[in-house]
Amino acid sequence: MKTDFEVKEYKFNEDTLKKINTKYINWPVVYLINNKDKIYIGETSNIKSRMAQHLSNSDRKFLDMINIIFDKKFNKSAILDIEQSLIRMFYADSRFDSDKGILNKNSGQSAKHNYYQREMYLNKLENIWKELQNKKLVNKSYNSIINSDIYKYSPFTSLTNEQEDIMCKIINNILDCLEGKNTNNTSIITGLAGTGKTILAINLIYNIVNADFSNIDTYKEGEEIEITSEYDRTIHRLRKYILCNGKIKIGFVVPMTSLRTTLKEVFKGINKKMLKNIVIAPGDVIKNDYDVIICDEAHRLAQYKNIPNMGDFKKKCRTLGIDENTSTQLDWINMNSKYKVLFYDGNQTVKGSDIAKEKMDKLIRENSDKCYSLTTQLRCKSGELFLESIDKLFKCTLKSRMESSKDFEIKLFKNPNDMIKKIKELNKKMGLCRTVAGYDWKWETQGKTYKEIEEEGLYDFDFDGKKYIWNHTREGWILSSNAVNEIGCIHTVQGYDLNYVGVIIGPDISYNKEKNKIEVHIDELKDKNVKRGTDETIVKNYIINTYKVLMERGIKGCYVYACDKNMQEYLSKYIEKYEEEV
Repeated sequence: MKTDFEVKEYKFNEDTLKKINTKYINWPVVYLINNKDKIYIGETSNIKSRMAQHLSNSDRKFLDMINIIFDKKFNKSAILDIEQSLIRMFYADSRFDSDKGILNKNSGQSAKHNYYQREMYLNKLENIWKELQNKKLVNKSYNSIINSDIYKYSPFTSLTNEQEDIMCKIINNILDCLEGKNTNNTSIITGLAGTGKTILAINLIYNIVNADFSNIDTYKEGEEIEITSEYDRTIHRLRKYILCNGKIKIGFVVPMTSLRTTLKEVFKGINKKMLKNIVIAPGDVIKNDYDVIICDEAHRLAQYKNIPNMGDFKKKCRTLGIDENTSTQLDWINMNSKYKVLFYDGNQTVKGSDIAKEKMDKLIRENSDKCYSLTTQLRCKSGELFLESIDKLFKCTLKSRMESSKDFEIKLFKNPNDMIKKIKELNKKMGLCRTVAGYDWKWETQGKTYKEIEEEGLYDFDFDGKKYIWNHTREGWILSSNAVNEIGCIHTVQGYDLNYVGVIIGPDISYNKEKNKIEVHIDELKDKNVKRGTDETIVKNYIINTYKVLMERGIKGCYVYACDKNMQEYLSKYIEKYEEEV
């Protein structure tokens, strides 16, 4: 295949430096320096000068090959973007060991921005990656990399200006508290699904843990560094604090078991030694005292209500000397940390055991000067408008159709089997396409092996004679080998991204034509923990929140089918029907 870029390989030595192609010298390029076991990825506008610096660096001069990626259309923004993407991708690949083989300790971060023709430059990545595969510099395919958890949740993801600004403010808030300049000990970040809360949390953690590695090429102890941005000032301040006071003890609380398992693996994949024990469950906070606890998906912190293991909750409360009936896991965090950072979206509360929205709203009011909002939609290619439309759809206030575009597809299916078939076809093409549903079907296959399910003829769903099962596992279901043939529930997908999502709206949701109103039938809900001891109105809100969360999972598209005929007819007014391609 003809490409408009080139990847040229040279010996990494003084001889190459003397005779390097002159077209590279004053032109923006991306480069990779490596030997059999180690690699460094960088960018520069003067490869000769930069190569000379690396040859004089004791940490780099033992490398023996350099590959230069050149394109006559490259500019500074493009090479920064491509460099950062390649660092993320190399960490997600298995060719070089993430702990010792990849020499980059930061991403060369620059805030993500939509520079001219950014999409065109990023579209080159797939072919660049294939060229690196041909050179045996990487192992895995492009699609397997970009669909992997370690890529999606990479701390080397460039932050948007909005995210970077909030991160700097939070780090300064933390330092003010630890230095005794401010008694306020809470920062809260709110944002709808897909606004990058988890990515910001991961970047925040990685910057705190790796502050002593920042500016590793230019900064040596006792030297001054050039402060050019608020990010540089913040990291410099953070580094000075750590040099004087030692490392900041940090815990990353993730309430949801599936997402916690995923993020543990991600952090281990980035740095086993430094990061493997940072990701913890809410109950783990009582084992240590932390300087900082960062809590993702804080709306899923539990209260003493409808939780599976009430005895363990009681025991932990008693250990801390607090009343289990009025306390929550947020109290555990507060009592075992000097500072806490909470990432929160009240619209994603889906269970009676989730911390009460009223309690979180009160905390937000009390910390209004340390409360920040993420507003830019980063998941759905359709942007903020799609999320607004979903909200209006369930409120019956939507005035116009939800149109598909070249970047995002929204379709209504008349048959669930056709939708599942389409999801499977897309999954073969690009991966990470899944079918999900409301919790309206009994989990008959729970605890059974695949062999037992087959031998006993078990199933959970029957759509016109075609049978399916619920997610066979909760932990890591998204990337499990048989996931595309199963139907996932809210507890397996909340917090995750999918390329395409197919959503089955169960019989717990219907549409009343006369009242122009969505009606919720809680008797259809099979999740008893959501209903037990909870006000009916609140349960109905949980159910609607569940479908909103499910529909918001897709990056490139969302397919929908509703079991209730009136609901299906209502949706057809606002969502284009899927017509099978001839």
